[in-house]
Amino acid sequence: MVPIFEQGQGNGIGHSFDTFLRRFIEICEEHLENGRAKSFAFILYDFQDDSTKEVLRNQGGFARLDRLSGKDLSVFYIHSDNKKMIRAFNDIFLGAFEIETKSKLPFVLFFNVVDREVTNVEIVELEQSNILFAFEELYTIIENYIERMKNNSVEKVKPSTNKVTEFLKSVKKIALDRFIKYLFDKGTEYAGHNLF
Repeated sequence: MVPIFEQGQGNGIGHSFDTFLRRFIEICEEHLENGRAKSFAFILYDFQDDSTKEVLRNQGGFARLDRLSGKDLSVFYIHSDNKKMIRAFNDIFLGAFEIETKSKLPFVLFFNVVDREVTNVEIVELEQSNILFAFEELYTIIENYIERMKNNSVEKVKPSTNKVTEFLKSVKKIALDRFIKYLFDKGTEYAGHNLF
C-alpha cells in the first residue's frame, strides 16, 4: 500500500503528489527491480465516497491490505481530504490510462509495466457503501488478483468475483513514452492551479 499525500510527509511510506507524478514510472520500475512488486494497482475514488476513504485511513485496515499486497502488488491511492486534489488525481490517471469517465468510481485499476509499456489493464468496480462490507470487498478483490497473478493467469482468466469487471481491450498496452508525456503535461497543468 503506497499512499500519495498532498505534500511531502518526510520519512516513512508514501509520496507527495507532485513527486509521485514526476516519478511514477521510475517508482514502478524501482518496485519491480527491488522485488517490492510484480504488478500495480490504483484505488480511485470520488471525494464523496466516504466508505473507501475510511477503509484506506483505518490503520488496521491499511495494515491488513499492506500485508496482503506484500511483495506482489504495489497499491497506490490518494490520501487527502482536499476535493480538488482528489479530482486532479483521478483526472490525471483516468486520462493516462485512457479510461472513459463512464467507468463508475470507486474502482481498483490493476496493471503491469513490461518492456517499457503499461499492459494488462483491468478495472474492478467497488460497490459497497457500508464501511464493514467495503473493506471485505476491497480485500477480496486484491486477494483474487494476487491469486490469479501467482497462478500466472492475470492475462488469461477473468477474475472469479461477482463484481463488474471491465477488461480494457483498447488499453491493452500503452507506450510508456506517451504515458510519461501525458503525466508530465497534466502534472504541469495542475501545478499552475491552487490545489492546496
